[in-house]
Amino acid sequence: MNRDIYQKTRRSIRDNGLTYTAQHALNVDDTDTFITCCELGNLLRETDWLAMRVQFAKHDAPAVAIKLTTTVKQ
Repeated sequence: MNRDIYQKTRRSIRDNGLTYTAQHALNVDDTDTFITCCELGNLLRETDWLAMRVQFAKHDAPAVAIKLTTTVKQ
């Protein structure tokens, strides 16, 4: 994967979502984008977000823990 593919994939995920981007990559036979989506999906599933928030809350204010681990744009 090069920088252009990464930037295109990142933009598509931000605008359309991970599932849509992965399905579109399958439909147009874009292997690089599909593999990137799969790797990101696996990373998101492997992350224990509650444990990460607890760890942040021990060292910072609880509000900081939520802001650092939320997927909502602020």
